[in-house]
Formats: sequence, structure tokens, C-alpha cells
Amino acid sequence: MKNLLILLFISNISFAQTDVLNLKFPKESKLTQKFQNAINEQKNQSNWIDESNKEKIRSYTMEFILDKIDNNREFSYLIDAEYWIALNYQKIIPQLIERITNEKEVGLVNSTDLMIFERIESGDLKDYGHGFIVNDDLFTVAGRANRLLTRVTGENFGSVSMKSTPKDLKVLQKKWTDWLKNLQ
Repeated sequence: MKNLLILLFISNISFAQTDVLNLKFPKESKLTQKFQNAINEQKNQSNWIDESNKEKIRSYTMEFILDKIDNNREFSYLIDAEYWIALNYQKIIPQLIERITNEKEVGLVNSTDLMIFERIESGDLKDYGHGFIVNDDLFTVAGRANRLLTRVTGENFGSVSMKSTPKDLKVLQKKWTDWLKNLQ
């Protein structure tokens, strides 16, 4: 009986991982008004980006953006990614959902006026006394992925903090997976 329970547990984990790895953006998707508004907002907020930078960002590949999310400490690439993802959401949303369980700490530099309270308390981020507040831990791949998903979709299924456990991340990932599947 114990072996059967272990086998069932392993099967469920394998199914869940396969389910996430095989995610695709639905071809016949129906975008909610909330989702469409979030996409439009990301495109419109890029008005402060000069036209030459917009062209440069548009020329990025998905592999380039994912590499910056996964490995680059520069905050500016996360801002660029918000704009790029609004133009390419169908390609990258499944990839971002997959990254929700990636606990890798990348770090973050050149993020003046960004406030992540846990990182300020830990000394990883300087407190300038003002700025915009982000609830996701942008020092990690999981936090970056969740932040980008939240920004481009307008949905909020929770935050990734320094204290998020693997179980917390799996639950969050499942919420995003279910959301994507419900777009059909």
C-alpha cells in the first residue's frame, strides 16, 4: 500500500510538471477586457521610450528576453521586457508560467526608486524614501516571471516573496496555468 501511494504521488508530480511544460497559448483565445486593457497599458506606458529604443526592443527575440529574465541583474531589461511582452504575449506567457517555480536568485542593480520592502529590510536594496512599490521579489526568476505576468495580463494571483516556499510557487503556478487554459 505504501509503495502504491508513493507511485501515485510521483505520478501526480510528473503529470503536473508535464502539464506545465506543455503549455501553449490557445490559438483561439478570447482575451478578457482586463487582459486587453493591461496589454494596451503596457504599450501606452512606453510613450516615454524614444522611437529608436522602441525599435531596438521590438527586435529582441524571445530567447534574448528570457535570458535577461533568467540571468541579467540590470533592472532596465525588466522594463524593456514589459513593453516587449505586450507585443509578444502569445509566445512568452507559457514560458513565464513555467518560470514561476524557478527560485534562482539573479540579483538586481540600477533600480533606483524601486521599493521591494523585504529587500530593503534585508539590505539588498537601498531605501530612497520614495519610489514605486513592487510586491514580487525581482531578485529571483520566479518573482520576475510573476511580475511580468501580472503586468501584461492585469491578473494578480499572489506575489513571490523572499519567503515563498516551493509549495507556494507551485500553487501560484497552478493558478496561472488554470488561467491560461481558461482563455479558450
